[in-house]
Amino acid sequence: MSKLDIIVIGLGHQSLEDHLPAIQESNYWNLVGVSDIDQSVSQKTAEEYNVPYATEVSDLLRLLPKLPDVALIAVPHKDYLPLIDVLAAKKINIIKEKPFATSFEEASAMVKLAQENDISIQVTLQRRFNPIFLSFSQLVKRIGKIYSIEARYTLNIARLDEGWRSSKVFAGGGALVDLGYHYIDLIVWYFGLPDSITCRLSTSNREGQQYDVEDTAIANFTYSENKGDDQVILGSLVVSRVYPEKDESLIAYGSKGSVYIKRGKVCRRDIDGNEIEVLERIGSWPSAILDQLDEFARNIIDGKNRGCIDPQHLEHVAFIEASYESAENHSTIDPHTCLNKLKEIK
Repeated sequence: MSKLDIIVIGLGHQSLEDHLPAIQESNYWNLVGVSDIDQSVSQKTAEEYNVPYATEVSDLLRLLPKLPDVALIAVPHKDYLPLIDVLAAKKINIIKEKPFATSFEEASAMVKLAQENDISIQVTLQRRFNPIFLSFSQLVKRIGKIYSIEARYTLNIARLDEGWRSSKVFAGGGALVDLGYHYIDLIVWYFGLPDSITCRLSTSNREGQQYDVEDTAIANFTYSENKGDDQVILGSLVVSRVYPEKDESLIAYGSKGSVYIKRGKVCRRDIDGNEIEVLERIGSWPSAILDQLDEFARNIIDGKNRGCIDPQHLEHVAFIEASYESAENHSTIDPHTCLNKLKEIK
C-alpha cells in the first residue's frame, strides 16, 4: 500500500507526544517534513525523524521534492485559517486540531475552502476512538427514556494570563471553545444538536491576572421532539479553568437507570444507583490517536470527505455560536438557526 505524504505544522505537546509517534507507527502515513516558528524545536524534531524542516510553511514546501498529500496542523486558533488558505490553494488536504472553527465567519471560510479546492478538512477528536467513550452509546440504550444530561470539564490552571489562550484575539474564546469543545463534541455525538441553549460566562476569577477570555462557562440546553412539549431532556455543561479539582465527566439519567462516563471508566447503573456494567482502562490509550489518523487517511484515499465538511463539525460551531450569543444578549438561543446559515453556504 502506498502511503500518504504528510507534513506536521506546529510542534507543541500534542504533535510531539501524540501525532508524530502515531504517524511513525501507522501504515498509512509517510512523514516528509515539519515546521514550527521555534527554529530549535523544528530542527530538533526534524533530526529525530530525519525529515526537512523550516520555520515558515512556504519555505518547507519549497524544500520538498513534491507537495505533500496532507498537512496536520496544531497551532494557536487564530493561525489556522491563514495556513489552511495557503495549503488549500495547493490542493493539500488538512487535518487540524480542534476546534473546527471558533466562529460562524471562520466556519464559513473553512467550508468554502473545502468546496472550492475539493479537499478534505478533518478535525482531531480522539475520544471518538477511545473504547471507553465508544461504549457509552451501547449502554445508554439500556436506561429507558433519557430526561437529563450533565457534563463537566473543569481544571485548576494557576496562570491564565500567560500564552496565547489568554487572549481572545489569538484563541477566539476561552474555556468554552477550548477545553469545552471536547464535551460539546460528545453531547452532539451522543444526543445531537440541542433545540435551545442558555449560556452564561464568567471571567477575571484569578486575582491579579489580566486576560480577556472566559475562565468559566455554564450552558443549559434542552431537547424536545415537539416545540413546546413539556417532556424535554434537560442538559447542562459546566466548563472551567479555575475550579479547584479536575473533573471530566458526563452522565445521562433515564427512566431505567443512568450511564456515567469519565476518562478511564464508563458505568451503567440501575434506577437505585447500583452498578450493572462497568468498563475501565488503566493508563493512556495511544491506539485511539493512531486509529483516528488511520481513519482520516482512509477518508482521504476514498475521497469520502472531499469538498465537504462533516455535518457534526458545523453543529459544534452552531452550539458555540449560540452559547456566546446567549451570554452576550442574556437570552435563550436556538442553535439550529446558526446551523441553517452554515448549511446554506455554497
